[in-house]
Amino acid sequence: MTTAADAAREFVSGPHVVQAGRQLLALFPLVALCEALGSARPEDAESLLEALERLTEFEEVRGTFLDKDVVGFLSEGAGAASPRLRSLVAKLLFRLSKSGEASIAGMAAAGLFSLCEPLLLDEETGTSEAAAASVCNGARSPDGPREVLVGSALNDGSSLAERLQNRLSEVPDVPRIRVLSLFIQLGRESSDVFRLLEARGAYEKVLGAFLTDDLLLQLTSVELMDALGSFADGQEFLGRKGVPEKLALELNDPNCDASVRVCLTRVLAAILRRTPAAAAVLLPTQQASFPQSVAMLLDSRDHAEKLCALNSWADASTSLEGLTFFLRWAPLVQEILDLVASTQNEVSKGAMGCWATVLQDRAPPGAIAEVGPESELWDIAVTRLLPMVLQNLKAKPFADVRAHTWGLLSILIRSRRSAQQTLPAQELRDLLLDFHSESASPARIAKHEFVKALVRDHAQLLGNFLDAEVDTLLQEYAKQGPHWVPRAAAVQVGDQAA
Repeated sequence: MTTAADAAREFVSGPHVVQAGRQLLALFPLVALCEALGSARPEDAESLLEALERLTEFEEVRGTFLDKDVVGFLSEGAGAASPRLRSLVAKLLFRLSKSGEASIAGMAAAGLFSLCEPLLLDEETGTSEAAAASVCNGARSPDGPREVLVGSALNDGSSLAERLQNRLSEVPDVPRIRVLSLFIQLGRESSDVFRLLEARGAYEKVLGAFLTDDLLLQLTSVELMDALGSFADGQEFLGRKGVPEKLALELNDPNCDASVRVCLTRVLAAILRRTPAAAAVLLPTQQASFPQSVAMLLDSRDHAEKLCALNSWADASTSLEGLTFFLRWAPLVQEILDLVASTQNEVSKGAMGCWATVLQDRAPPGAIAEVGPESELWDIAVTRLLPMVLQNLKAKPFADVRAHTWGLLSILIRSRRSAQQTLPAQELRDLLLDFHSESASPARIAKHEFVKALVRDHAQLLGNFLDAEVDTLLQEYAKQGPHWVPRAAAVQVGDQAA
């Protein structure tokens, strides 16, 4: 007589198709397989576990795991001694939470989300991560069990998030970090959830884990701070009174770990971008800890640190306060300009991307001379940055670099002064009407954006530099799209001067 374990072995060794799953369940319904696992010998348990894992991958089977008798097995499995069984339950919850609104509603009705609590604190990383993803999927659902997961303003302690927060003081560092990471993920999904968790002090716990004398715990918490500083609500929280000062003080520590320095520099720059008023605290002088950290990382031989410095400068300079501060630091500005021509392509791309970030939301000065930081920025861009970017068209013909080069040129070309210098440049004239100059789609799209900006902003100026035929061709190119190639693709840029 075939046993459940025998049938499971045959299923596991056969083709991984839903028809095989149906045949297994016709012989032994899901509840029978679960009961067999509960009393199985070790050699049989492995086959039964693997069979159940495979069954969870079939969408038509997952719904049967919500049956009352099977839910009881899952509840026991979430607290079982077997890591494999706990992993099975976590994977199933994750797959159910991805299966649509009806599945999430069924999970909530069956009380399955409560199983995520012990699984989130599991010592196995994969099990914990699957449980966290299940909670996020449930909270993300428009009609999901948000009150079951994160609670309400009543703070009655009944929600999963409240229970987890209440247990933070009693669990080891690693699961505590995972729970705090979950709070950040939940807050990223919804501003309402963020405010709810913030009111309970969840994000103060994140700060507390990072601002500690325990170096090991601080290093473990670096990713938490990175994550919290990567979205708007988190940045606003970190930008509130007292927090930027505390973070900046960490940079003053001569023993500050490199990963902590990179994280803090990036986070403080994000705070400045979101909360420009923080410049009064973070940018009082060039000797302050944040700008000194930017300068230190910019001089690093490590490309990741150099790119962090570039991005931090760009984020800080998107605000008028940050821009004004850094424009007064001429050697630093020159160093950032020089990196556009770096022989290291990743650094060159990063530098061009950062200049694009700083310039993109700032209109170029008009015909009447203007005075101020933004006018000074555009003067630097036209007189010192533009020649280097044009040189990159020729010196760096690589597809990934070209996408950044054309992208920055499409921003620079908005300036009339820039257009007057760009159109006669040989580097541009060699490529402008070469419709095969870019083989990769991102570069073709970026080049097309440049042509669109050129035609849109300088239609009257084009006639001074281009033949009428070329002018017409550019108009058509701008209209047709990045992958358009005219029949007469060999038309050359005319030599008519202004």
